[in-house]
Amino acid sequence: MSRIKAKALSLTLCAAIGLPLAGCGTILYPERRGQSGGRIDTGVAVMDGLWLLCFIVPGVIFYIVDFSNGAIYESGSRR
Repeated sequence: MSRIKAKALSLTLCAAIGLPLAGCGTILYPERRGQSGGRIDTGVAVMDGLWLLCFIVPGVIFYIVDFSNGAIYESGSRR
C-alpha cells in the first residue's frame, strides 16, 4: 500500500509543479510582454480561467500576471 501512496504523491507533486507552467501566458508567450492593450487571446484567457475554476489562488495570480505584463493580449501578427 505504501508504494501506491508514494506513486500517487509523486504524480500529484509533478502535476502541481508542471501544470501551472503550462497555464500562464507570460511563460508561454514571452515575446508578448510589454504590450499595453489589444485583443485578448482567448486561449490564454481560457487557460487562466481553468486554473481559476480548479484553484482560486493560482487562477487569480495568473490573470494578474498576464494582464500586468500584457501577455494576455494577442500580438499584431499571427504565425
